[in-house]
Amino acid sequence: MLAVKKEELVPSERAVVLLSCALSALGSGLLVATHALWPDLRSRARRLLLFLSLADLLSAASYFYGVLQDFEGPSWDCVLQGALSTFANTSSFFWTVAIALYLYLSIVRTSRGPGDGRLLWAFHVVSWGIPLVITVAAVTLRKIGYDASDVSVGWCWIDLEAEDRVLWMLLTGKLWEMLAYVTLPVIYLLIRKHINRARLTPVLALATLIAAFGSSFQYGYNVAAINSPAELMKAFYNETYYDRIGEYINEFSLTLLWSISVSMFPFGGFLGSLMVGPLVNTLGRKGTLLFNNIFSIVPAILMGCSEVAKSFEMIIVARLLVGICAGLSSNVVPMYLGELAPKNLRGALGVVPQLFITVGILAAQILGLRSLLANEAGWPILLGVTGIPAALQLLLLPFFPESPRYLLIQKKDDVAAKTALRELRGWDDVDAETQEIWEEDRAEKAAGFISVLKLLRMRSLRWQVISIVVLMGGQQLSGVNAIYYYADQIYLSAGVRAQDVQYVTAGTGAVNVLMTVCAVFVVELLGRRFLLLLGFSICFTACCVLTAALSLQDTISWMPYVSIACIISYVIGHALGPSPIPALLITEIFLQSSRPAAYMVGGSVHWLSNFTVGLIFPFIQVGLGAYSFIIFAMICVLTTIYTFLVVPETKSKTFIEINEIFTKMNKMSEVHPEKEELKDFPPSTAGQ
Repeated sequence: MLAVKKEELVPSERAVVLLSCALSALGSGLLVATHALWPDLRSRARRLLLFLSLADLLSAASYFYGVLQDFEGPSWDCVLQGALSTFANTSSFFWTVAIALYLYLSIVRTSRGPGDGRLLWAFHVVSWGIPLVITVAAVTLRKIGYDASDVSVGWCWIDLEAEDRVLWMLLTGKLWEMLAYVTLPVIYLLIRKHINRARLTPVLALATLIAAFGSSFQYGYNVAAINSPAELMKAFYNETYYDRIGEYINEFSLTLLWSISVSMFPFGGFLGSLMVGPLVNTLGRKGTLLFNNIFSIVPAILMGCSEVAKSFEMIIVARLLVGICAGLSSNVVPMYLGELAPKNLRGALGVVPQLFITVGILAAQILGLRSLLANEAGWPILLGVTGIPAALQLLLLPFFPESPRYLLIQKKDDVAAKTALRELRGWDDVDAETQEIWEEDRAEKAAGFISVLKLLRMRSLRWQVISIVVLMGGQQLSGVNAIYYYADQIYLSAGVRAQDVQYVTAGTGAVNVLMTVCAVFVVELLGRRFLLLLGFSICFTACCVLTAALSLQDTISWMPYVSIACIISYVIGHALGPSPIPALLITEIFLQSSRPAAYMVGGSVHWLSNFTVGLIFPFIQVGLGAYSFIIFAMICVLTTIYTFLVVPETKSKTFIEINEIFTKMNKMSEVHPEKEELKDFPPSTAGQ
């Protein structure tokens, strides 16, 4: 517990806060008065501004009272003031985002406007409802109280004596504040992109969100969900074995069982990658995602019921099945979204799956807090939550289109393909895009079905295959898992209390999410190649500095803080390029007939590299200690050099134009055309 002492609020501080409250109240009051006095100005956009003004008015009033009252402890009016300011501030963040979103939707839907009153009702439910639920929960659980500190003096917010105060500070304001700061520039960039070039229609946006949340989210969630309750699960293994045999598992056998439980996930991912080609060619992209939900819902039930059934074998089998789900989703979702998107949005939408992977990791880290689900009663629920996104996808995704490229090239259904394109683009004239797809089809008719073996033998695809192997291998072998392995140890050495490390780890996960959000919106501005070079360079530098910092950590007092900076820098670098871009490039540098096999190759390299790092890193760490990051630094710099020398920029190019670049690299004129994928290559139709 913290010993909370009353802080003195000096007159100058009191004057500044009171003045800011008065100015805020004046501005909000003028907007409310304008809305009341002039009915002609009561448009829907101004009504949204009115609700934001009301939230700001409540916030100003609560702070005004708090500063004047100058609380000395958690009295009833202190709790009331803290609850009011929490509700008003959180609501203000939501209404700010709602206004920006309304502006964007107004532009996207042009003359039709962003719709009906249902949108306004949705804004009300979210912008008043979520803050109200959070505030009521905070008051009910007695988290609101006296918050005297050097930063916030003289009024109330989260009680500094609450053990989980960091979590509640995030939930009652800081988390929504950070999301608002990120969302607003993102929506601004979307508005600019829409005005200047293309538009992200509601159908395309919702299809992207449902596919990524229902599939990619689970990948990230299951990567991290097993970490927090590890000791509890090992105890469950031991007790279950004792109930059956009458004796406990020896240390070696318990470690082996746990290693199998952990490693079943990447092994399942490898198996799932091998299933990509047959499934997407037979069931389609959307059909494969729907089928893949079996590998999420079934293991969710198995893991959720494992404790009741007294069976750790159910967890091991479930980890294998959910690994298959991750292996399929990590390959099929980028393929599906890459084929749905127009060329100028393909990069942004292609990064969305990685964004939801990071969101899944963060969700698992938050739910895995000991105060939430990482406890004896909650860990089966923590593992079983993975079935919820799958169930939602199973219900919603059937209402969205299949890949137009799959419908046109592989199903030969011209009508269905054009219908899907009209839904996705929001306009009726899709002949130019249909023609581009037909040209891609004619370009590859000579190749027919391309298996993995045929893909590896084809000289016309040599540099594409090598590039995917290098980038996928570099992504996993560059030390990202090792960084997370070291993170807790580094935080502890920097003075973070053991019980607070879980919050700092979740904060690192939040940084990962925020930087991936940035990648979504800069990939079309800066390009894929630049982000790869930038990301791997940052990771290389961070690994080198981290090696030195870890070596000197015990001799120089401030070195642990350098180590923390290296971890955050590495996470930022990896989230910008190495994490999201390689899977996107598979969609872009392979044509329709070779794309499934390419995803099988890329996915296999990804999961085998993941499995290899998990298997050998503990031994490397024991043998080399801090110097193990030199290995990862070398992999980063080699991948950077390869990217600089070989990987071309694919931004805003059609699939045909990209393959023309690789045709020159592969020196197609020197090989036998009858054996190659790009026989009878048509001229480029850039500008259509």
